Amino acid sequence: MRDVRWPPGLIGLLLVAVVLAALMLPTGSRAAEPPVSSSAEMFTCCTPAALQDRVFEEAAASGATWVRVDVELHGIFQADGKTDWSRLDAMIDRARRHGVKVLGLIRGTPTSMAGCTICPPRDPKAWGRLAGQVAAHARGEIDHWEILNEPDASWAFRGSSHDYARMLSAAYDSIKAVAPEDEVVFGGVERPRDHAWIEQVLATPGADAARKFDIAAVHLRLRLRNTVPELAQWLTGWRRLLAQHGFRGPIWVTEHGYPADPRFQWDPAYRGTNPGTGEDAQAALLDRTIPLLARAGAGQIFVTLRDNLYGEYLSEGLEHIGAAQAGYPVQRRRAFAVVRDFAITWDPVVYLRSGAREQLRQARDLTQRAATANNAGHPLAAAVQAGAAEGHEEIALDQVKAGR
Repeated sequence: MRDVRWPPGLIGLLLVAVVLAALMLPTGSRAAEPPVSSSAEMFTCCTPAALQDRVFEEAAASGATWVRVDVELHGIFQADGKTDWSRLDAMIDRARRHGVKVLGLIRGTPTSMAGCTICPPRDPKAWGRLAGQVAAHARGEIDHWEILNEPDASWAFRGSSHDYARMLSAAYDSIKAVAPEDEVVFGGVERPRDHAWIEQVLATPGADAARKFDIAAVHLRLRLRNTVPELAQWLTGWRRLLAQHGFRGPIWVTEHGYPADPRFQWDPAYRGTNPGTGEDAQAALLDRTIPLLARAGAGQIFVTLRDNLYGEYLSEGLEHIGAAQAGYPVQRRRAFAVVRDFAITWDPVVYLRSGAREQLRQARDLTQRAATANNAGHPLAAAVQAGAAEGHEEIALDQVKAGR
């Protein structure tokens, strides 16, 4: 395997590439808010309150515009017939305090409607009415709703393409009835190259599914034998397919990430040989794919914020949050800085006007000094300089946010 460790000035070099990529984007594609957001693996029903705070805090620090949060219908509409809004209200309050917007991922079927929480409901319209109740309750706080996670994957949803079409249609109608300004997002598909499934959804009799979402969503990750350029090809292929059915709205990538563990780094051009070079490879890949997907038309790219689950996902996060440790300590990887720097430099006009460029210049200088000190065997000096660099990065992000 090829060693991909770069010199100590890695982050500075990556930043130059990020700025150039932003400047190369068509003027019409730029927005006041950067197209980077957080896929947070956070559950309204079950993620502890303090961990939710930590996740929102870290998402905001990364420059994320949105945080994708699961909103489980079976956690609100309970088996005993009672309705519990307390956890949704608490989650909304936390997001507001941390200054991030929530993409609400509506999923789950109450047990009164089906035999399991990932089973399709017996009455899709009744399920859709529950989605409408959630939108009505959260109106003014959450205005984007994704309908199911990976509905084309049997592990996430046990229904058919036709079941999904009817649930999507019912949810759209109910949400628009109570909050017409809200946007409905087609559930992020796991296999965007499988056009047969989406064709079946859009052809479902009576559902009119092609007109029952405002934003389309896909999940884009590299698998065995795949390479970076294919990601943009899958996205543009997805866009062409939807256009054939009359949809020409925004497309969001609601999950995107790359492991830091070399064992799961499938693209040989981005593969490390040890934990350190693995982190370098993860950072380098995201430095390339985020602007690549933005140029290919992704309106938002939700990057995996924290490690979770198993296998490749155990190192896919921009950071590791110690979910089993007191205080939920955070270990940020190099990729965290890549995403944050993209958020800072996304709009060149705001970036230059806000004064953030000088803050990043100082951060780069301190990062290089920290690397030199560490290589010279002075870990304390390196830690102090790295901490100072982090401070300048945070100031730069705050300046850009204030300048939008």
